[in-house]
Amino acid sequence: MQEIAVYIRSRCKFGDQVVSYATLSQLKHWWPQARLRVVAQHAVSHYYCSLPWVDEFVQAETLVEAVRAMPPRADLAVSLHHTSERYALVNLLRRPKLRLGFRNLRLLDCCWTHAHDKDINEYIALANLLLLNTYRPVAPEEASRRCFEQIAAQAVPQPAPADIVMIPGGGDGEFKRWGVANFLALADSLKSRLGGDARFSFVLGPAEAAEVGALQALRRPDFELIVGRSIPELASLMLNARLVVANDCGPSHIGQGVCVPYVGVFNEANPEWFWARPYSAAVYPENGVVDIQRVSPARVADACLRVLSSVRPY
Repeated sequence: MQEIAVYIRSRCKFGDQVVSYATLSQLKHWWPQARLRVVAQHAVSHYYCSLPWVDEFVQAETLVEAVRAMPPRADLAVSLHHTSERYALVNLLRRPKLRLGFRNLRLLDCCWTHAHDKDINEYIALANLLLLNTYRPVAPEEASRRCFEQIAAQAVPQPAPADIVMIPGGGDGEFKRWGVANFLALADSLKSRLGGDARFSFVLGPAEAAEVGALQALRRPDFELIVGRSIPELASLMLNARLVVANDCGPSHIGQGVCVPYVGVFNEANPEWFWARPYSAAVYPENGVVDIQRVSPARVADACLRVLSSVRPY
């Protein structure tokens, strides 16, 4: 049996995990009979063990554990780390047949059999797929869409697809939260410009109790609150949405990965976490200001109309 080891980035946030999903999916698409092992420094197994492509998860906190996590005579190792020399050293010590990693002006960049240059202006999920593209051609949007279709198929029961999805969370803090008042103003603007039948699904998590309460108090029939749902349920919800609008947060990467019209609201330009495409737009404060509250609902509404007028691939 073929053995594949994927060393994911040493980060523990939700979004850091989601951007690796399409890469895992693509590897299993190429080698459906291979045993795919995910290796992580942090205790993030709950993000991976339910995925249809992952056969084993190993937590490796030390260099010795990371070396031991590489199967003997592995056929392929993929390192999604951008800066650490540790994983290049693991590859040199274990010598898998194929070694894929990022070049980032490091001493051990020479260890890779296939490498992609790290670019901080490239969306991380896209960069991961382009790393695979150095070995065999990959269609990034097709791979990403297929990945989330497979995840969505795990949702039981299947939620009804949403019309317009809004994601007002921001796990890293208030500096990433555009605020419910702004999302409400945006919803009213879109309803007036798109027609009265527009419906809005607000995706909220455990940290958004205040937002849940504020939205429930409105009792609006065109609002649906999606609270504390699983990753498969969120993927299913967004796959056929007309539009997704989100702060920079974990679920936003599901919204980008399903390849529907998307608008991201940021406190500043952050291209590593935004997938730039004709049917997507990033809105952030102008003139170098770093304050998400300086983004007006009118600017976001204009961006929404622009992406909706673009040709969507699915």
